[in-house]
This record gives sequence, C-alpha cells and structure tokens, in this order.
Amino acid sequence: MPDENAAPSADASSEQPAAEQKAGNLSPAPPPLPPVGPGAGSDRAQPSGAEQPSPDSDAREASQTPEDGSAEEEPSAGYSGRISVEQRLVRNDGVNIGVQINQAINRLRGDLLPLQWIAERLRTYERPVHERDKLHSILTREHVLVLHASESTGRYTAALAALHREVGNNVRQVRREPGEVFSAEGLEGQGVGWILDLRDEGGRLPSGVGPALREDASHLKSSGSYLAVLTDTASWRQASKGTDVLAYPLPPPEPAEVLRVHLEKTPPPVQAGRWLDDSDIAEGIADRLPAEVVEWARAIREAEYLDPDEDTPFKELVDDVVQAAEDWRTRLLAWHTEHQASAHRNYLLAAAVLDGAPVETVYAAAETLAKALGEDPAPRPGQQGLGVIALTDAIDADLTDEDTVCFWRTGYVEAVVDYFWADRPHLIQQFTRWTADQTGNKDLPDDVANHLAGRVTRWALQYMRAKRGKRATELLREIAGQWAQPLPGQARDLLTVAALDTETGRRARDAYLAWSRRSDQDIPPDLKVALAQACERLADVYPTMMLLRLTELAAHTDDGRVTNAVGHALTVLWDQPKQRKDIQSQLAEWSQSPEKGRRIAAHHAFLHLAARTTQAGSPVMLTTAHDDVRRAWLAARWRGLLLDHDKLPPPLLQQALAAWMNAAISQPELRNSVLAILQHAVYEPQTDAVYAADRYLTLSHLLFAWAPVQSLHPQSEPEVLRDQLLLALRHADPTAPPPVRNGSKD
Repeated sequence: MPDENAAPSADASSEQPAAEQKAGNLSPAPPPLPPVGPGAGSDRAQPSGAEQPSPDSDAREASQTPEDGSAEEEPSAGYSGRISVEQRLVRNDGVNIGVQINQAINRLRGDLLPLQWIAERLRTYERPVHERDKLHSILTREHVLVLHASESTGRYTAALAALHREVGNNVRQVRREPGEVFSAEGLEGQGVGWILDLRDEGGRLPSGVGPALREDASHLKSSGSYLAVLTDTASWRQASKGTDVLAYPLPPPEPAEVLRVHLEKTPPPVQAGRWLDDSDIAEGIADRLPAEVVEWARAIREAEYLDPDEDTPFKELVDDVVQAAEDWRTRLLAWHTEHQASAHRNYLLAAAVLDGAPVETVYAAAETLAKALGEDPAPRPGQQGLGVIALTDAIDADLTDEDTVCFWRTGYVEAVVDYFWADRPHLIQQFTRWTADQTGNKDLPDDVANHLAGRVTRWALQYMRAKRGKRATELLREIAGQWAQPLPGQARDLLTVAALDTETGRRARDAYLAWSRRSDQDIPPDLKVALAQACERLADVYPTMMLLRLTELAAHTDDGRVTNAVGHALTVLWDQPKQRKDIQSQLAEWSQSPEKGRRIAAHHAFLHLAARTTQAGSPVMLTTAHDDVRRAWLAARWRGLLLDHDKLPPPLLQQALAAWMNAAISQPELRNSVLAILQHAVYEPQTDAVYAADRYLTLSHLLFAWAPVQSLHPQSEPEVLRDQLLLALRHADPTAPPPVRNGSKD
C-alpha cells in the first residue's frame, strides 16, 4: 500500500503517493490556538516537562528558555526539599506541555514568531562578522537565502538572525507539509521574513528546487520580503541546478565559543573561564556539534547550581560534568555490576522516577516496582533488610532535611531511567505501566506527581533522539499505550509532541501511519483513540498526512470509541473551510485509487463525516453543499459507499443514511438536495448507460431499513419519502422502458 512522503521508519517502509506530492496554495495564517489550561486529560494539574521541540534541535544554539514570552523563572526563595534538581533549574522550561504543543503548532503553521521567543534564541547566537555580512549580502541581493550544512550546525538560528537583521521581528515560518510543492507566490504580506524548513526532507528534496526559488525571488522583492531555506548539503547539491548564488554552506561554530556564550548568556549564568581552561572539558567538547556542546553547558550550569557554596573541589565538578555528558553510563555500569540485588536496583529506579518524593513513598514504591516487574519480594517484617538510610546511601542519593530523596548529580535521574530502558527492554511495558500508576499515587506530593508524566515524556523524547532503531518507536508506543486508559490526555500529548519534534517527528509520524493500519488486536483501541486525538491536533500543520492516518484508523477498527474519536477529528477538520477543501480533494483522489486499501479507507472517512450531524440535526456535510460542484462531490462519495458497502460497517452506513433522510423530512429546504445527491449516487444522468443493480439494491435495502413497510397503517412521512426516492430512481434507470401515457394504444 503506497504511503506518503515520509522516511522509512522502523515500523513502516513508505513510498510517496501522488496525493501528498500535490501543491497546496499557501494561505494566510489562521488565528493562534488557544492555550491548553491545567488539568487537561487528568485529575491532577496537567504536567509540564516535555522538552520543547526546538526550532533547531539540529542546533541547540537556541536558548532553552520559555517560548511564551515569560521571563526566565528564578528558583523559588521558598525552596522545598522535595522539589527535584530539574524542577529547581526549570529543566522543563517552565512551560506547560499543552502550551508547548500549541506554541510549536502556531509556529509551524505560519503565525508570527513571538518577540520574546526570538530574543531568547538570538541571545546566544554569535557568529563571525564576515559570516553575518555574507548572509546579509545574499538576502539583500536575491531575497532568497539557502542555508545548507550537515546536521546540528545551527541553521535555524542563523536564518532567524539573518532575517531579523532585514525585517526585525516580522518573522514567520512557512506552513508546508513534507513533499508538498512550494511556491513563494503564496507568501503574503509586506516586509516579512519567511523560514522554509526542509531539514526533515532527508535526501528527498525535489530536483529543480534551486531554479524555482530563483524564479520566486521577484515576488519577494516586490513585497520587500525575504525567504530563508534550510536544508542539508547533499540534498542541495542535487537540487541547486546552477543556483549556488542563493546558497551559503554554514560551517559549524567553534565548540569553545558555543560553550562560552551558553554559559554566560543563559540563566543561571556561569563564568566560563575556568571551565574553558580545563583540559578535560576542552577535550570533551572538541569536535562536538553545537547541540552537544549546549548539553555540556547545561550540565555545567547545573553542577555549579548544586554547589552554591563552592564546597566541592573543581575537579570533582568537572568529573560529574564529563560523566553527565556520557549519560553516566560508565558509573551506572559499575554500580549495577556491584549491586546485583534487585532490592537495590528497584530502590534506585524508584528514587530516580520519583526524584524529590518523601523517603517512605520511595521505599514503598520500590516494592510495588518489584512486583510490577514480575518479582516476588520477600516479606521484611520488623527490621529485616536494609532501611531507608542504608538504601539511600547505597544508591548514592541524599536524604534532605525534609526526609525526601534527591540526587545531587546533574542529569543523573534521566541517566538511571535511560540505563534501565537500554538494559531491560523486555521490561519496558511493565515499567511504563508502573509509572502511569505512580501519577495517581496519593502518597506523592502534588508537585512530584504533576511533573512525573511530563518528565517521562521528556525522557522518552531524549531516548528517541539518541536511538535510531526500532526500539525508539516501540518505547513511544509502550508509554502511550500504557497511559492511554488512565492518562489519556498525557498519552495524546506525548504522541503530539513526538510528532512535532524536529529530530523525532518524521519517525513518529511514520510510526503512526503503521499503527493506524493495524487491527484492534495489535494496537489497543485506547491507544488508537489517543492517536486519533493527536492527529486532530497535528492536522493544523500536517493536514494531508493526518487525514491519511485518520482514514486508515477508520478503516482498521471495530471499536466504537475509535470510531467516535475519528469521526470527531474529521468533523473538526471539516468545519474549517481551508481544511474542508483539502479533505474534498484528498478523498476524491483516494476514492479513485487503484489501491483497494486506500480506496476503502477514503470511504470510511467519508462515511464518518456523513454520519455526523449538527445540533439542529443536519448532516454536517450538507450544511456546505450549496452548489452543484459540492453536490456532485457528495454524490460521487455516496456512490463509493454503495459500491463497496460490503467493506463498510453496516450500522454506521445505516446511521448515515438515516441522518440524511431524517434531515430531508425535518428540514424541507434540504429535501431536494438530499434526494438529488442520493439519486445521482445511483444513476448519473450524463455517464450511466446501464442498470446499476448493486447500487440500486444497496440503497433500496437501506431505505427500507430506515422506513419499513407498515401495511396495516396509512403510509408515514418516511415511507412516502422513501417511495418518492425509489420512484425517481426507477425513472432515472437508463434501461427502463419509457412510461406509458394514458390513452395510448399498443
């Protein structure tokens, strides 16, 4: 079955169908999404903590500060001992995950980039003057700039800085789906700086992009606007076709300079001198990509924050930073080799997941974790076994004055969880189920519980960025699957943010297509519901891709909850005029596909929409069918349903027919439209020349099921309307003999 333009993932190999290569007219940006408030999808406050999908995760030169324009959050003066290190350092950027998702969607769909967001990213951007001048020269001369480089060299931030120099804060990102043909003529507005991000295209940049961009320059010049295009060097070489005058190969910055600026200009600021002079640090960052050096800077800031009185020898701090950069793998391997008792290991893992929780809660959680992993822990009555002091010491953690368990090592809790995922992949399902249970643990302080799901989300994204194989998407599926029933909002947000992330997005979206094509036995309905809800949100920026996933979900489920979720998502899309046009175009194309699976999936999508009604009882699709073109489209889609009725769920098909016929009775102004559409679904006057037995009989059966014959009573209004339509169909039958007029002779 052909797929869209997506890189082959671990879960599905893909091909590019014509449907997703089609050019789309760029439209003005829609209004921003409303923020998602606390408590969405959970009894507790909505967790924060999923790392913001960076606009240049391929260049973490960008500052890791809030996107919403709020000032950097300082550690609270009223410090609570149970607040974890990452919370005190605002490792989640201080932004609710729902807000983060909305910000990413608003950015990707073309909204004006927030002023504070731009300022934060440019604060840590430092490049040589000659390089800045070169980018300025290309833009002022051509109005198009192509920045190409290898992964993680800072292309997005460089483009943002170059455009900001020309147009100030009037910068937007082009709304575009992967594989979609691009034309700058759709870019509206005066004096706008546009960013077209093609980094996610991989090696599939269409040939001839260079000349097309050169042709687009005249439109940009006339509006005083500029376009910066981001891609990789290999792709540009194949697509430039003699237009290198537009391009600049962006070299990676010096690692030491990246470290310096991120230490001194990112809160909490750190004096960079002694760190840059240390040989271990210099050796560690040598030849590192900017994104990796930024993580070293983060580790250094955290190490200094954890040593406010400077009691720790500097070399010990350096060693901690080096270990954190290596994900503490060497230390954790040595620790696990030394501590083979599961009681120690479970206490370590429970303390890492619940970092900042009361010690008695961690102690009890370690026992529930053991049971969740299939162990049968021996009873420990009285004082048998190690107590919390000895166990906490054994895992190299600290007991605070408030009797909470904390790790005073930078990045250590993430490293512990990452080590477990890598070391015990067969236990991931049990572990994720246990973490979901912990969010409802009444013994957890609210601040720990509220952050837990968000922290696991962030850890999962970090894991996916580091792993390129099948295990990464399997982990995503396991976590979302385990959360789908007890934490549906968090499951939806995890799937959404993974699909938006620059590094994980393409693999996640490919995986979702594979999942949507699997049965309810392979992919549990609860997970499919969360996936449908995620697709609904992602359709703002990937309408064609998400429509395909929704149609596949509709075609591969027998569960009513999935059906309702898909129907709701499709209705939300249909209610948006621009999306409605795309849906009409895509369903028309897919309904005529030679691929049976694609065709049936399109029928399912239309059927879900056909069965939906407004509060007034009108089919949602009829409220927009005010012209012959749309009526013809609706008739063609109904014809597809009648042709392939045996591949569709009978109750839903009957529900759709009943909704339309009931509307024809209750709303007389719709009657002619309904009857004409259903008549043309069976017989199209201009094209049908033979008796359409299958279509006629299928519609007839549906009509009699809607309005059964009641021979002992006068005909009801539904029966009258039923017979009126059947009579019209008989008259429209091209093989029927002409009617005999009164008084005629044989």
